[in-house]
Amino acid sequence: MDPVDRRVRHFVYDHIATHATPPSLEDIAQDTGRSAEDIRQSLSRLEASHALALAPSSGSLWMLHPFSGVPTSFRFDTNERSYFGNCAWDVLAIGALLKLDGRVPARCAESGERIDLTLERGALSSQASGVVHFVVPPRRFWENVGYT
Repeated sequence: MDPVDRRVRHFVYDHIATHATPPSLEDIAQDTGRSAEDIRQSLSRLEASHALALAPSSGSLWMLHPFSGVPTSFRFDTNERSYFGNCAWDVLAIGALLKLDGRVPARCAESGERIDLTLERGALSSQASGVVHFVVPPRRFWENVGYT
């Protein structure tokens, strides 16, 4: 991986892990000392390598697996902030990745029944049970990452 791309990727993930929101193009440029155009090109290369996904219309940071750059119905709440995931699997991964205590308020997609999950230091509580259903096999996720 290109050293600039590596630095951009590191900054983007560190920022969203710390602030629960993705950085702006200007934030990335300032941190790396690169021009906005250099950052756009780096983000395009990172998207091509499936390191992240950019929003189709704006080019802003959209998906930084397991984080979502936009609000979704998959939320991980800590005492300090709320993180968004792209799907049920990703929102659980956020707590595990950051090793945080928190809660995932969720609903069953089929019945609408409330399912609240608790994580302690990133691990699901022993009382949690359920099934995560993948509509698309993982090997095909990037064919339409927004749908998956």
